[in-house]
Amino acid sequence: RPLVVVTKDINLRVKCDALGIASEDYYKDHLDDANTTFSGYKEVSLTQSEIDSFFEDGTLEINNDKTSLYENEFVIATSAEGNSLIAMYRGGILSPLKHEPGSAMSNFKSKNKEQKFAVEALLRSDIELVTLTGIAGSGKTYVALMAGLDGIQEGRYNRIIISRSLQPVGKDLGYLPGNIDEKMAPWLAPVMDNFRTMMGDRDLTYFEMMMGRGELEVAPLAYIRGRTFNDSYVIVDEAQNATVHELKTIITRVGKNSKIVLLGDTDQIDTPYIDRLSNGLSIVVHKFRNHVEAAHIQLVKGQRSNIASIASEIL
Repeated sequence: RPLVVVTKDINLRVKCDALGIASEDYYKDHLDDANTTFSGYKEVSLTQSEIDSFFEDGTLEINNDKTSLYENEFVIATSAEGNSLIAMYRGGILSPLKHEPGSAMSNFKSKNKEQKFAVEALLRSDIELVTLTGIAGSGKTYVALMAGLDGIQEGRYNRIIISRSLQPVGKDLGYLPGNIDEKMAPWLAPVMDNFRTMMGDRDLTYFEMMMGRGELEVAPLAYIRGRTFNDSYVIVDEAQNATVHELKTIITRVGKNSKIVLLGDTDQIDTPYIDRLSNGLSIVVHKFRNHVEAAHIQLVKGQRSNIASIASEIL
C-alpha cells in the first residue's frame, strides 16, 4: 500500500522529495488561518439610547446574537451620532473598565486602548488566564510585570514566577557556567530591563531584594513538571516558542489564588518545528477564547521606538 512519511522536520521532507517518497507535515495540531485572527476586542455599533443607558446605569445588557461577542471580550462601541464607549463583555452584559494599578504603581499610564484592555484583564481576580500577543516593543512584558508587582504590593499574590522556553535566537552558544540562577541570567535580561524602566531601579537593588525575599522566582520550563504555584502570579515569556504540550504542563501547575499570563509574538518563532499555526500560544488563545476564566488581548502598536515598529512591519 502507498506509504507517507509524516514529520515536522522540514529537512527530512526535503530529502523525501528528492528520493520521490511521499511526505507531509503533521497537521493535527495546526489551526486554520481564520482561527488566528482573534484580537480579544471588537468594534460594534450601538444606538445613542444604548450608550446613554450604559453611562447612566453603569452596565448595559445587549443581544449577543447581533454582535457575536466571546466571554471577556472587550468592546469599542460607537453610535451614529459619534459617541462611543469601551467596555468588557461577560454573560450578556457590557461593564465599564474599572481596574487601575494601586498607588504603588501610580506612575504607570496605559499608552493606548489595547494596553488599557490588558490592564483590566491582568488586574481582575476572576480571570485566571491572560494571553497577550503583539509586535516587538508593544509593551507585553512591561504591562504583565506591572500587574504582577501591583499584585505583590497590594497583597493579592505572594510571589511572581517567571518562566520561558530556553530557545535561543540564531546559533546556540552552548552550555552556560554557574548555578541555575546564573544560567538563567541571560533569559532574565528583559525582566531586568523592565525593572529599570518601571521602578527607576538602575542598579537593580529592588530586583535583587525581591529575589532575596522569594517574591521573584525563575522557573525554567524544562524543570516545571510536578510543581504547584499557589498565591502566585506566573509569567510565561516568549510563549510562542513552546508547544501546546509544554504550555499545558505549565498551565496545569497553577494552584489556588493564582493567575498565569502567556506573552508572545507569533511572528517571532525560533523553534524549528512549530510555526504561526501550530505553536502553543496560538492554540491556547483559540481554545480558551470563549471561557469565562480567560481573556486575550493583541497589542498592535509598538511603544519601544519608531524604528522598532517599522522593522516589525517591513522586515
